[in-house]
Amino acid sequence: MTRLALSRRSLFAASLSAAVPLVVKPHAKPLAALWAVSDGEKVEADDLANPHKRRNSAWDGHTARTFGARNEVVAFQLVAEAGAAGIGALSVRLPILRQVGGSGVIRYAPPVADPTDTVGRQIQVFSERYMTIAERSNADWIYLRDSPAEPPDPLGPKPVQLVPENAAQGGFPLAVPAARNQAFWFDIYIPRRAPAGVYRGRIEVRADDQVRMVPVELTVFPFTLPDENSIDAMFYFESSQVELRYGRNLDPVFHRFAHRHRVEFVDAYDIATATAARSRFTGTDFTKSNGYEGPGEGVGNTLIPHTFYGPEPDFDTPEKAKANAPLWTDWLSKNLPGKKTFVYMPDEPSAEDYDYIRSLSSAVRASGAPLPIFTTHAYDAALDGPDKAIDIWATVADLYDSKAAATLRKDGRDMWFYNGQRPNVGSVVIESPATDPRANLWAAFKHNVSTYFYWHTNHWRHNRQVLPGRERNQNVWLDPVTFYNKRGWWANGDGVLMYPGEDLIYPDQDRGIAGPISTIQLANFRRGIQDHLYLTMARNLGLHHLADQTVDQIVPAVLDEAGPSVSYPQQANPYEQARLKLAQAIAARS
Repeated sequence: MTRLALSRRSLFAASLSAAVPLVVKPHAKPLAALWAVSDGEKVEADDLANPHKRRNSAWDGHTARTFGARNEVVAFQLVAEAGAAGIGALSVRLPILRQVGGSGVIRYAPPVADPTDTVGRQIQVFSERYMTIAERSNADWIYLRDSPAEPPDPLGPKPVQLVPENAAQGGFPLAVPAARNQAFWFDIYIPRRAPAGVYRGRIEVRADDQVRMVPVELTVFPFTLPDENSIDAMFYFESSQVELRYGRNLDPVFHRFAHRHRVEFVDAYDIATATAARSRFTGTDFTKSNGYEGPGEGVGNTLIPHTFYGPEPDFDTPEKAKANAPLWTDWLSKNLPGKKTFVYMPDEPSAEDYDYIRSLSSAVRASGAPLPIFTTHAYDAALDGPDKAIDIWATVADLYDSKAAATLRKDGRDMWFYNGQRPNVGSVVIESPATDPRANLWAAFKHNVSTYFYWHTNHWRHNRQVLPGRERNQNVWLDPVTFYNKRGWWANGDGVLMYPGEDLIYPDQDRGIAGPISTIQLANFRRGIQDHLYLTMARNLGLHHLADQTVDQIVPAVLDEAGPSVSYPQQANPYEQARLKLAQAIAARS
């Protein structure tokens, strides 16, 4: 084992000791306090007595600390508390991290017009924007109000968007009202060739005429995360909504953004659109020559559905299904072999749809094409029928069936789950803890789920289920309710993992950013996908007991094991302690 792997003092041991927060004396306003926390917390704007303020997994009262492997994106937050007079102009910078006793450096470079151009931008800095949740989501498939599974602190000014420092609104410098928090988010990409060791730097915080320095310490472990993910993350994306807000197509930008987060934005592809997007699947789009540096460099997307949210237009009759299936699979085998595809049956079908679905499946089978049939439904023998009509069952979390999943996998088929539903898995809404999306990937690892599906990433325009009279083109920067259907069910931030950087519909909300603006929710999906890689690497190195023990500690009862309450941690510290233990063990075997 290397000295690095044993360097716990520089990480968690120090953070667990008694410490004094970095508090500015009353006469030293405008800053009242500065402190750091990991990427797995949501610190509200008015939460001046947060329990993590004194110490946590990323903060010992003096230094912000994090750790990771090569080819990993790690993140932490710095919270600035304004004093009684407020702050007129607040900004932060972290110019460089230098290896202690070595030549390694991790550098900052200012953002450019395209926020997804990450070449040479190993350190990125964002301000966090807050949205006030005045009423809880009421969609019971997300969580049940007043139940033991409800989020612990659902109301208040929650941090949501991660706004680039050069944004026209929310960029640096910021004004902060008196006695309010303003958090900053730091993304650090650890290059593939970074020497292992401890890296140090300092965050410069400028609050009006006051300047403070906060030490930062990053430990780089001596192993590299693979470019290929160990789980596929399939997130639906609508180009048309981008075109509506920006006035132009920005597909390459948005897919680079997704790739940096280790997820895949998906929609339906036919031969023409797949041909046009071929470089997305070969990996050419994700190279330095095309503005991309980071995880998955040169590695193409894996998921290429032929239809989405229904079988139309090419598979909505048995005749069309039989004729078109071999055309598609033959083209794929010649041009993009090894990619995962399927035909999406009617979404969340009722029993009245079963005969129709089986007829389409029979037609595809009769064509001889190896084209999987996908449905968003719990396993149902009546739908499957004697001919085993469905190849991939994707179910909501509380209807996941472990026994049925095991049987399907033995038969060469599969079961996935989608979205979020407390207490079975985490819920992807604004009022849920930051770690809820992360828990979903741990649940997938525990249950051998190969693909996680989230229903929408840019639901900036209400779909056809919208409550009559409600504006379909949502002002998503001002209204946290992003899903509102005709039955009166609604949710805060559901289906919105990123926000428009430009906005032709609501020009007063235009940030002047020629691409997407991320969220804490999406960043925690990335964190969970990277955790999944840690667990997979541990197993591949023969650390089965450690992997199983760690999973049982973090997600003891998820999916169909869940009881009435959430079993997984709702704060970041346990996840980070588990990740550290995995990192040390992997480093010792590497």
